[in-house]
Amino acid sequence: MRLAIVVPVKSPKRAKHRLEAVMSEAERTRLAMTMARDVFGAAAQLKEYARFVVSDDPDVLDEGRRFGLEPVEDRVRQGQSAAVGQGFGLAWERGFTAALTIPGDVPGVTADELRGFSAYRPEIEVLLAPDRGRIGTNGLRLVPPHAISLAFGEDSFNLHRTAAARTNRSFAVIDVEGLRYDLDTPDDVVAFVRLGRESGTLDLLRELKVVDRALAATPPHA
Repeated sequence: MRLAIVVPVKSPKRAKHRLEAVMSEAERTRLAMTMARDVFGAAAQLKEYARFVVSDDPDVLDEGRRFGLEPVEDRVRQGQSAAVGQGFGLAWERGFTAALTIPGDVPGVTADELRGFSAYRPEIEVLLAPDRGRIGTNGLRLVPPHAISLAFGEDSFNLHRTAAARTNRSFAVIDVEGLRYDLDTPDDVVAFVRLGRESGTLDLLRELKVVDRALAATPPHA
């Protein structure tokens, strides 16, 4: 299995609007870039695979290049599925038989976790790592890269599972701890901080004292 890893990253200037109740625009921009750096740092250690960053933001592409990821300009600009599709399409054109994607906002993932996910049961055509609510898709490996149509967004876990069944592709779910935690809402921030994985993102959240704000905006049962 020849694998390419694709990391889509939205422009930090347009990211994380659901955190606006607890973070300023400048803070959200800084957070988005810091999370991307943490993800790039994990992917950078998997030198046995090709690694692409897909973005319409020149600063993000430059930062990915600094970590050894090949920059791919997002020319479509129609969201995560389109961005990943461009990366997967490039991987297929280059002769890669498999492609894996993780988003740029899972800063808790480690290189060992990413390596384990990449190599897990290579015979599985659609391998999915869910978010902590088992609603979204925070990791997806396809063999081949065009095995199913991409459906990131609301309820993508079930949409990808349904797509695999519809196309008679083998399907499996693997829980990867670091991929369970994306940071979209105040509740996500609290959960990530409780995870306690040292990272640039955790340092930033501590520096900005975001957790106190997030706890105030989070229901007591969360």
